[in-house]
Amino acid sequence: MNAPILDKRIPVYLLTGYLGSGKTSLLKSWLAQDEFKEAALVINELGEVGLDNQLLSGATESSALVANACVCCTGLPGLAEALEDLFWARLERRMPRFPNLVIETTGLAEPGPVAEALRSSDLLKERYRLAGVITCLSASTADAVLKQHAEARAQLAGADVLIMTKTDLVSSARLEALHLRVLHQLAHLELEKPPSLLTSARANLSAEDLINSLARRFISEKEVVPSSAHALALQVVTTPSHALHLHTPAEHCAICEHEHAHAHVHSAQALWWPIASSTAIEALQAQVGELQQNLGAELLRLKGRVQTTEGRYVIQLAPFETHAEVRPDELACTDNTRSGLTVIVSSPLSEASAQYLVQQGISSLGIDAKV
Repeated sequence: MNAPILDKRIPVYLLTGYLGSGKTSLLKSWLAQDEFKEAALVINELGEVGLDNQLLSGATESSALVANACVCCTGLPGLAEALEDLFWARLERRMPRFPNLVIETTGLAEPGPVAEALRSSDLLKERYRLAGVITCLSASTADAVLKQHAEARAQLAGADVLIMTKTDLVSSARLEALHLRVLHQLAHLELEKPPSLLTSARANLSAEDLINSLARRFISEKEVVPSSAHALALQVVTTPSHALHLHTPAEHCAICEHEHAHAHVHSAQALWWPIASSTAIEALQAQVGELQQNLGAELLRLKGRVQTTEGRYVIQLAPFETHAEVRPDELACTDNTRSGLTVIVSSPLSEASAQYLVQQGISSLGIDAKV
């Protein structure tokens, strides 16, 4: 009997999930573990000043940043170039010989076009293989995100593994109900093979559990219940209604029609909000609250590093969260480190919101990412 042919291509893990779903926190944890400690990274961000790549700096010697575009659409050429550059740098020993690669997409990316690019490009297909699509979904905001954002539903539909993150922020009863609604949503999508489901609290899902779940999924054609303590048992859901959207197969559904018409085209602007070092952190938190109140649903994400009178802080705000996360900034600083926040908003903005942003000194700096 002939021995099986060993696939020597570099495995690629595509990490996706809507804005604020906890992708970077999980990835930072995985990069400290054996399975990914020598991995190469491609970080995709909207905005002139990326935060995720700074949060992950030092975690690996092999990395690339694809900025100001979403890799599922306008950023695909940049993604291909980054993957090619990493491969040649590895081959020519200009960087360590990384055993695998992780692509962390912007929260607005749909995984389908990225996965297809890896499969259809002869150059990429010869060097890399897609090892799995990993989608993160925040338990604290999942209902609202899935109901209001087609990108999140596309990320759900494209997942090989779905990780319910931030489970420590919700009660066990609420989490159990959310599990049922997500399983129902997956059944409604009529996927050929629904994703495996895992959970994570405070980014505690191990890289080993993730890799094992993906391995079991691709080994068997049947859905396998992961054995990890973080895994959720799959079950048939027959509830007559749920918090996302539900209809019979023949019934008109505006949400589904919107998904079919979407065709990977969505618009967002990445704005820059400079923060003066003379600003007090309490005053800045009040300004962030005012920004939320004025922009409402048009505010998609807020994140950055700021210098205040009390010191340096990292500030992040995810969709549908009521308060921004503020924590001391322990990252290294250089002369080029800018104090400010990337503000991601829907595009086009209402006139009132646009005027408010101008008044606050928040500008696009020429960055208008069609993603």
